[in-house]
Amino acid sequence: MRFKIRLFFAILVFCSVSGLLSSMIIPAQERTIRMMVSACDGLLLLMALLSTWRNRNSYVVWSLMVFLLISTITFVYTSDRFGVLEHLNGLREPLFFFSSLVVVFDLYHSRYQELFIRWFTRFLFVFAVVQIPLAVIQFLKFGAGDGVGGTYGIAGGSGYLTQILFLISFFLAVRYASLEDGSHFSIRKIPFFLVLLIPCAINETKVSFVLLAAFILLVAGSRKRILRTIPLLALGVGLVVLLNYYYSTTVEDTSYILDQKYIEGYLLTQRTGAGGDLPRFQRFLLMFGVMANDVGSILLGMGYGVFGGGNILGISRLGRSLYYLVEGSRILLFRVWIQGGVVAVLTFAFAMFAWLRVKTNHYPTMRKFYWFLAFSLLLSWFYNEAMIDRTFAPVSIFFMMWIADGGGVSEPAEEQDTDFPEGLPDEAA
Repeated sequence: MRFKIRLFFAILVFCSVSGLLSSMIIPAQERTIRMMVSACDGLLLLMALLSTWRNRNSYVVWSLMVFLLISTITFVYTSDRFGVLEHLNGLREPLFFFSSLVVVFDLYHSRYQELFIRWFTRFLFVFAVVQIPLAVIQFLKFGAGDGVGGTYGIAGGSGYLTQILFLISFFLAVRYASLEDGSHFSIRKIPFFLVLLIPCAINETKVSFVLLAAFILLVAGSRKRILRTIPLLALGVGLVVLLNYYYSTTVEDTSYILDQKYIEGYLLTQRTGAGGDLPRFQRFLLMFGVMANDVGSILLGMGYGVFGGGNILGISRLGRSLYYLVEGSRILLFRVWIQGGVVAVLTFAFAMFAWLRVKTNHYPTMRKFYWFLAFSLLLSWFYNEAMIDRTFAPVSIFFMMWIADGGGVSEPAEEQDTDFPEGLPDEAA
C-alpha cells in the first residue's frame, strides 16, 4: 500500500506540472510529455482496477463499473463513426476521474490513512505556494489572461488554477485557522491563507468574483459570533474592491458584467477570443442541431472519439467536422453530454455528489467547506471542465473523502483562539 501511495503522488505531481513543462520549460518535448500523461492515465486505471474487489461495496467502484458499461454501449452505438483506438483515446479524460475516485477512496480508507492525509496536505500547500511566483512571472511576461496558469502553463488553465486555489485555501483554513471548538475561523490566521489567492487576482478569470463572494460569505458568516464576523467581512469586502479595481484597470471595465445583454452575449451569442470561440451555452443549441432529434444520440451521446486525437492519434472524420464545437472554452455538462449522452451525465453527477449523502458530525468550519466544495463542483458543470482535469479531479475527490470522513474529528475541544486547533485533522493525520 505504501508503494501505491508513492505511485499515486508521483502521478499527481507529474500531471500537476505537465502543462508548465510542455508550454514553458521544454515545449519541444510536448509530444513526449503527452505520451507520459497517457501512461499515467493507464497506471491510475490499473491501480483502480486492482482495488475494485477490495472496495466492491462502495459507490466509487459501482460508479466506475457503470461508466465502463455505458461507455461500451455508446461505442457499440457509434461504432460506425469511431474505431476502438479513437474511442479509447477519447475515453481517457473522463476515465481518469472515475479511476481517481476509486484510487483516492482506496488509499484514504486504508490503514495508512494518516500518512495519506499528511502527504496530501503537504502536496496541496506546496502546490499552492509554488503558484505565486510562477503566476507573477507569467503575468509580467504575458499579461493578465490564460497565460497566467501557474503550473498549468500558458496554454489555458487559469480558470482551473483559480478554482483549485480557492478550494485549497479554504481547506487549509479549516485545518489550521479554525478555533478550538471548530465554531469559527481565527481572525489572525485567515489572512495567511488568503495570500494563496494572489494568482487569482492577476489572471483574467471572472469566476474569481463568484468564488471570492462565496468564500467570504462562508468564512465570515456566523450567527453566534457577530462581532467576530465584522473584521473578516470587512477584509473580504476590501479584497473584492481591490480585485474589482485591478480587473477594471488591467483587463476590462466590470460595470457592465451584470448587464442582461452582456450576460446573454457572453453565454449565448457573442464569440470570444482571437479564433472566434463559441459561447459556452450556444454549443448546446448547435449540439442538439447536430443530433437532429436522434433519441439514441441524446441518450448515449455521439461517441468519445469526438474529442480524441490531434496530438498522438489522428482526428476522426466526424471529429474534424465537429471541431468548431469542441475547440475553445467548454463546460463539463456539454462535454459529457455530447460524448456519452444523458446516461453519462447522470453517472457523472452521481459520482461527483454521492458524498453529500454521508451523515457525518461536522464541526461548523468544516460544514462551511462542505458547502463551498459542493458549490465549486456544481459550478464546474456550467463553467469549465475542471472535474476531468488530472490535477483538479484527484484534489477535489480527496476533499470529498475528507469531508465524508469528518476529517477524523469526533468532538470539538473548548474554544481557544491562540494555537492551532487541537484535535483537528492535522493531529489525526
